[in-house]
Amino acid sequence: MPSPLIDVETLHNRAADPSCRIVDCRFSLMDTEQGRRAYAAAHIPQAVYAHLDEDLSGPVVKGVTGRHPLPSIERIAEVFSCWGIDRAVSVVVYDDANGSVAARLWWMLRWLGHDDVAVLDGGWKAWQTAGFPVTETVVLPVARVFVPKVRLALTVDAARVDR
Repeated sequence: MPSPLIDVETLHNRAADPSCRIVDCRFSLMDTEQGRRAYAAAHIPQAVYAHLDEDLSGPVVKGVTGRHPLPSIERIAEVFSCWGIDRAVSVVVYDDANGSVAARLWWMLRWLGHDDVAVLDGGWKAWQTAGFPVTETVVLPVARVFVPKVRLALTVDAARVDR
């Protein structure tokens, strides 16, 4: 099994590889558009943006779900496909909140059978501290077909997520 973490030097060396998809997960519960603005201002080259509310969560049902329930498997598979993720793609996720949102995406990919995913060790801050390039260019990845293979052992834990 691949390491759950990747260091900035390794990601820098792989960032231009078309079989590597980078996902920026910066998000603030206090200002839900802060992450999108941060991504628009500067992000790791080739990264796509994942919005916690819009991409990584399903509909909130008052009194039934928590603030960020999991999306349906069909919905998240569609999102991953649009981001250009399939079994042949390595995924690296990062945020600026000590990995909390990035870890959610890491877990979701693993839950749906995608093993080749890692969280950027130190996140956005580590990338900036290393002095690696950033960009404002928004990537439009070529869509692929993500086929989920739900791991039942992780599904039991999913019932407790965000409650």
